[in-house]
Amino acid sequence: MAPAISWGMRIETIFHYRTLIGKCELGVGLEWEEIEEVTSLEAAFSAGEELHTQMGRRYRRQCVALTALVRGDRINDRVELTEIGPGGFLIRNAPYIARDEHIEILVDDGDVSYRFRACGVWQRDDGDDYRVGLRLVGVPVRIHQVAVSARSENDVIERIGIAA
Repeated sequence: MAPAISWGMRIETIFHYRTLIGKCELGVGLEWEEIEEVTSLEAAFSAGEELHTQMGRRYRRQCVALTALVRGDRINDRVELTEIGPGGFLIRNAPYIARDEHIEILVDDGDVSYRFRACGVWQRDDGDDYRVGLRLVGVPVRIHQVAVSARSENDVIERIGIAA
């Protein structure tokens, strides 16, 4: 049985959903439990009839206040991640990202770093910068950051170097 999904959308939830959808896009397929998870996530974040007909949006987004890094062709900028959803992100204070331009967006959450591939969908002027809608594509990556401890005096590798 799939775990109960709370409405509170987190970046971890988006990562999990995109990982499952990415497996489908790659042709790997899903286990029965994973199919149930995808179905329950899609039902939980469904945009509803009003948003679907007015804006063509399949999933609703949740407001967040996160800092992210956008990387692409000649792009390496800090942006504000203001809305997240299973279908995509909304960023502010962003550089120019053309329609259908592929970028990578990095979001740090504690000791975990999430990397999503996205495609520019639309952009609006937002002062000196832009407000950009992104559609998520592909399989995301999660990197656990580990603090390396200082070397001890009895380090075998250092003793080998000293002996040589």
